[in-house]
Amino acid sequence: MPTCDTSTLAVARAGALLERNVARINEWQTAGYTVRDRDKFRSVIESVVVADDLRTATMVTCIADGSRLVRPGAGPGGSDIVIDDKFTSGRDRWDFALGADGTWRATDGGPEGPTQGVDVCPGP
Repeated sequence: MPTCDTSTLAVARAGALLERNVARINEWQTAGYTVRDRDKFRSVIESVVVADDLRTATMVTCIADGSRLVRPGAGPGGSDIVIDDKFTSGRDRWDFALGADGTWRATDGGPEGPTQGVDVCPGP
């Protein structure tokens, strides 16, 4: 951001999740936001369960997010305005489906339990 090509998300997402992600990114881009400190975000895969049909799966990840959402150069003297710099950590569930093209894509997901202000994820 602020020039993210949301059409590239379809390689890894589909359905409701793709729609939500595109809407959020478009909202943030319209507002002029970008993300700083991306290196302070990590995601750890904790489990993957493939359904008996071998066409759907569920994955649980633990996310520790210390990145900052900012509006660059919009503050005094050209400084960034911080929109969100709150550290959060917690688990997310991701639903996947195997597409007709043979590619697994995330189709839905959301929080799996509480979000906390301390790192609850396994080490890097």
